[in-house]
Amino acid sequence: MSSASLKPYIEILIAGERHLTSEETKAAFSAILQGADEVQVGSLLTLLRARNETPEEIAGMVQAMNDACNSVDLGGRKLLDIVGTGGDGADTINISTASVVLAAACGCVVAKAGNRSVSSRCGSADVLEALGVKVALSPSQVVKCVDACNVAFMFAPVNHPAMRHVAPVRKRLAVRTCFNILGPMTNAAGAQHAVIGVFHPHLMPLMAGALKAVGRVEHAVIIHGEGLDEISPLGPATLLEVRMSFQRRKLSICRCTDTACVIKIKNTAPPGEPKVYETNTFEFDPASVGIPKCELIDLKGGGPEENAQKFKAVLQGGTHTDAKRDAIVLNAGVGCYVYGQTSSIEEGCKLARTTLESGKATELLNTWITTSQEIAKED
Repeated sequence: MSSASLKPYIEILIAGERHLTSEETKAAFSAILQGADEVQVGSLLTLLRARNETPEEIAGMVQAMNDACNSVDLGGRKLLDIVGTGGDGADTINISTASVVLAAACGCVVAKAGNRSVSSRCGSADVLEALGVKVALSPSQVVKCVDACNVAFMFAPVNHPAMRHVAPVRKRLAVRTCFNILGPMTNAAGAQHAVIGVFHPHLMPLMAGALKAVGRVEHAVIIHGEGLDEISPLGPATLLEVRMSFQRRKLSICRCTDTACVIKIKNTAPPGEPKVYETNTFEFDPASVGIPKCELIDLKGGGPEENAQKFKAVLQGGTHTDAKRDAIVLNAGVGCYVYGQTSSIEEGCKLARTTLESGKATELLNTWITTSQEIAKED
């Protein structure tokens, strides 16, 4: 158990004159992740919820979790994650998990973070395990899996073992806390490109502010769909795009006067200074890419075994389609756009559809299953 007391932070929140700073929140959550007193942990989490967490507070929490993480070192490789907060209560098929398989088949390198079910009948780890994927790989084994097939799963209990200190408190509180939304922002491989679904629209600016404050992402899209924590054929979705700003500089080797002769470089903020981001909020209607509206029943899933069967079916090659396949195309399409495979979501959806129909997604899934099993046997 940590000897650090959370009392100073609790007192600040009780006083109500201000929120915690990012540094204070980071210190508090570092103590929590080392096993702080459970009564104080419950008090702090409740006060933060009651006062509405700020982006700065969420950023401090994310930084504390990243520091305590068993990270996966993929050498700065360009990575994508498609992930949701959960909490929509819809019990659909595992849309984001199937989408990462399709996105990987499209050419993205994917480091998928996830866990067992918390608010649904079947979490990402549950369905992958039912399919035969070995989910509890160590960080070094995850690297091998990505090297072999461009996709791997990072199981939360392996990468964030300190969360065991919080689990009993969260269970006894039995109300939503900030930990419900931290998962999508604490990818153990530091994925720079992310599609993050949220169950409530008020979480969109909160998560965007935290992502910018932490400064690990280069391009992310936060999505609130119609009734879901992801984009779907149910109807139009709201997207909040967070993109690292780029500077344009004239090529130093060129002596011409053409103002178009430039290169685009990432913004390089001095150490300790925040990176500069651009944000853009817009609506996206699946009908704009030819996807008809569906009902929630059309996306329904079940337990792990049922969802595993639907998972395989939705990724099969062929020109047939339904609402489930359309949902996978939409989310993988956004992923391809965020990753940089395409210059627009519309083009991303087109690439995803073509790849799905080709059968490459099923081939990749089978390769992932076999590869993960072989890697798990090695050590």
